[in-house]
Amino acid sequence: MQENEKRLKRKSPEARTSLMVFPNDTNDFGTMYGGRLIELMDMVGGICARRFTGTKAVTASIEDMQFYKPINKGDIIEITSSVIWTGTKSLIIKTKVTKEEYTEEKIICSRAYFCFVAIDLEGKPVVVPELLVESLTDKKNYAIGQEIRKRQKLEEKRFQIELKENL
Repeated sequence: MQENEKRLKRKSPEARTSLMVFPNDTNDFGTMYGGRLIELMDMVGGICARRFTGTKAVTASIEDMQFYKPINKGDIIEITSSVIWTGTKSLIIKTKVTKEEYTEEKIICSRAYFCFVAIDLEGKPVVVPELLVESLTDKKNYAIGQEIRKRQKLEEKRFQIELKENL
């Protein structure tokens, strides 16, 4: 992409899936394994990233993973992802999980921010569309995404120091 070219502007798509939690998804307490939930959240976030970028996208980091409420065997969960911030070659996707027990009431259980990098067929980063921010909610989420990106940059510096010094 040339310096003077404008990036496409695009609204965030939404990726969503629902599933029932089975015994093989749960630990000795009958609650869902955190790692299994993260795997599913990453997959739905990846679908959202692909829809937004129109390319392959890989997970670069998981930021601020929160487990609010336990998810139990037999619960139906819904995982929803949307793009909240874009850089030049990366994007941050907010992914939320709600559960239904035996009513249709949705209870928020988990939330995380996934950073994805768009890549070409050779695995090299490519430019992503610019996020179209219109509503007040979009603006608030975008500001959250900016803060997350600032924290990521600090963490990346710290990680480089750890690698260099073999910590």
